[in-house]
Amino acid sequence: MLFIANRYVLVLFLNEACDMLSPQERLLRNLDWNLLYTFITIVDESSITGAARKLSLSQPSVSNALKRLEDHLGMQLITRRKGEFSLTYQGLRVYEYASSACGILSHMAEQLSEDEEAVQGEINIQVASHIHCPPFDRTLAQYHQLYPDVLMTVNTYPSVEIVRAVAADELHIGLCNKKISQTGLRFDLLGYEQLAFYCGSEHGLFGKTELSLDELSGQSYISFESDQPGEGLSAIAQLRAEQALWGKLVAVSSNEEEVRRLILAGVGVGALSVEGAKPYVEQGRLWQLPPYEHLPIAELYLVTPDNIPLSDAEQRFVAMLRQNLQTSVHELYFASQQV
Repeated sequence: MLFIANRYVLVLFLNEACDMLSPQERLLRNLDWNLLYTFITIVDESSITGAARKLSLSQPSVSNALKRLEDHLGMQLITRRKGEFSLTYQGLRVYEYASSACGILSHMAEQLSEDEEAVQGEINIQVASHIHCPPFDRTLAQYHQLYPDVLMTVNTYPSVEIVRAVAADELHIGLCNKKISQTGLRFDLLGYEQLAFYCGSEHGLFGKTELSLDELSGQSYISFESDQPGEGLSAIAQLRAEQALWGKLVAVSSNEEEVRRLILAGVGVGALSVEGAKPYVEQGRLWQLPPYEHLPIAELYLVTPDNIPLSDAEQRFVAMLRQNLQTSVHELYFASQQV
């Protein structure tokens, strides 16, 4: 009994609230868009039969919808006599307003549908600072063109930190020089980069030709953090050990830009990627030192989680990068085999 009483009070309250609305507010609140849409279709098809066919409804349903709209508005919208089907003056006004509203709503629905289908979100990528990888650069450009609503965050970290972050599920896309055997991690070989030793224009060896490896011994040395045995740039450490290229370690950085800055300033000699150093060599600001042949090589890897699902935006980026990698390999090694 209490539930029925409360329900009765609620109905009274709603009726009173509705009575307080102005006619315009009451019309907007109670107007059924389906009735308006059916009316527009009737006019466009010039018949109830044609509207019923287009809306996949029965003729009685369409006729009933028209009657309900006319009752709600309190006016006749269509004159229906034998052999006559025409809009009344009020019907013409309702059709004009309803058609305008339909155009706005159709545009809104189209935009919302496009937004729903558009790839959105954010992808976080960490890259070892000295990495130069054309497939990666090409992927960044293509990905942005296809998915401009995705925010790309790209930062540089040492290879060991990138691998650790992916293993800890703190990162899903990383480019590094270090590969380890660990369950849950996938490493895709992206390619290789050559490294060489350089000095800046302020250094005593700058501009000297036909230098020997012995002349590098004892030179102040600037190192990457990963220039260690077993780390991403272990090829450099191995060469220095094999050739006894020992000198005083004067600076260490995980960032290629800072290592290059120190070399350019004349603080010491150090290794840089050949591609990264090339513009500075051409400008006369860096000078390549021996060895000139059989340069140390670092492997480049894409590291991703193997057992953690990626977001849609991340999946698309990784798939595009792998595809660009295949394209680059084909162009580099197999293009000449095409018939």
